[in-house]
Amino acid sequence: MTNPFNQKSFEHGSIKFAVNAKPVSMQNKGDDKLRFKNEVQKLTGKSEFIISGTCWVAIDYYCKHINRQKNPGVYDIDNIVKPILDSLVGQNGILLDDVLVDRVTVNWIDTHLDDYFEVEIEYPDLLYLPKSSLVIYKSKSGWCFPYMSIKSPNSETEKFIQLVFEIWNSIKTEDDYYKMVDSLPIQNFIYYSKIKDRGYTFVEISEPLQELESSESNMQKTG
Repeated sequence: MTNPFNQKSFEHGSIKFAVNAKPVSMQNKGDDKLRFKNEVQKLTGKSEFIISGTCWVAIDYYCKHINRQKNPGVYDIDNIVKPILDSLVGQNGILLDDVLVDRVTVNWIDTHLDDYFEVEIEYPDLLYLPKSSLVIYKSKSGWCFPYMSIKSPNSETEKFIQLVFEIWNSIKTEDDYYKMVDSLPIQNFIYYSKIKDRGYTFVEISEPLQELESSESNMQKTG
């Protein structure tokens, strides 16, 4: 199976690829998990883009019947999920973070071949960004917003990001959320501690309240 990971593949909202490696279990040692992650990211590291929004992940683990049914140390199928998800995230992965995953399905499938697995990721909002220009904008509150790098200081894009941070940070309750949701972009916010060690470039962004309040007022007038 070919794994192009190019823009034409990404624009359809679904990516599917095979990894010629045996999954590891949550019970495996850290070194084993790291070797497994490196093996997966030899493939996903070739991807030009990274998924930055809500997604669904399906895993098909192909394993010989005899190895599955007559093996005292066989993995519980749920134990392979977390190491696979961990291997898919980061600058060399294909997901910004596994906090974006809303649904996981996993199957064991008999094969006469050596162990391998397939991953299919669906992202219905078509949220993905080019790795080459990906920047994570971070507010003082710790919330982060993935976007492309801003070339011009004080640009309209920077003002937009400042504004969405101000709206997001103002949300305190469920009622607040439903009042504000129509003013927010569909792109997910992610907290800094979730992604700080993923190899991304972070940029602290200021939040000038007077300017933002003026922008919000203008938005309300035009709305």
